[in-house]
Amino acid sequence: MKTQTQRHAAFTIVELMVVIAIISILVGLLLPAVQASRESARQTHCLNNLKQIGLAVQNFESQRKELPPSRNYDHFTSWAFLILPHMESTALPEQWNDRLKYYYQSDKARLTRIPHYYCPTRRDGGVFSIEGDDILSPFETSSHVPGTVADYACSAGYGEPGVWNWISSRGAFIIGDGVTDPPTVPQGDFPPPLAELVTWKSRTTFASIFDGASHTVIVGEKHVRPLRQGIAPEDGAIYNGDHPGNFSRCGGPGYPLARFPDDEYQTNFGSYHTGGVNFVFADGSVRVFDVNMSTELLGRLTSRNDGEFAKDN
Repeated sequence: MKTQTQRHAAFTIVELMVVIAIISILVGLLLPAVQASRESARQTHCLNNLKQIGLAVQNFESQRKELPPSRNYDHFTSWAFLILPHMESTALPEQWNDRLKYYYQSDKARLTRIPHYYCPTRRDGGVFSIEGDDILSPFETSSHVPGTVADYACSAGYGEPGVWNWISSRGAFIIGDGVTDPPTVPQGDFPPPLAELVTWKSRTTFASIFDGASHTVIVGEKHVRPLRQGIAPEDGAIYNGDHPGNFSRCGGPGYPLARFPDDEYQTNFGSYHTGGVNFVFADGSVRVFDVNMSTELLGRLTSRNDGEFAKDN
């Protein structure tokens, strides 16, 4: 009886190279789609962060009958700290000593990160101010106090060319210098040093946003160059109200949106998302602004009472 030997066919070198080439082409075609899908998810995540911030601002106003100021000067705390109890982020406020200024808080308190304050396209939230913020105010001696940073800034209003007008701005959040400099901001009425945070009053409400809540930006992505991440004044500690560059940005003819992450701007809004910058409005809605949008339109949207009702971009 004869037995038949079965021969197994094998790939030739040419066939193997063809298969590898086909796989490479497929990977090349699919990779951009995968990357685009991931970036779309990160963009959505970023917009959701801003929604949470907008909701916290609304809850703050609902409870206190006023919008948060961009900063509480006497305690050197910014809006980003003041709204935390309304973001279900109670850990930091519990660690914070209300009777001490920012610079004298514990390292644990100053370095506490809030996930909603980070855009996943830019960074993972592990960054803190590298050099630490120096103390701008007079009669203070210590310096370079580190703190956690963030990717979002409040709107300081309409910015003219060559003017950093964060004190005289018409943004939704007033800039309050409190009792240390009351003539500059008549809307502000802050407590003396060592008073409880809950006693100040900003006197700015949704009713005082005359341009309309749906036409007024409150918070957006702040421009930070890659090599300046974690370095003041562009990217200092977000809870520190002593440095306006940490927590606020302008928009207008003097402050266009940064078109690319490495644009040479310090006090502008900008993003690491391609082609657009994310914002939240006073009514809680979120929108993406094209980086090439009119600077005049941007200025109108960042001002709360300029008398101009900006149309959608």
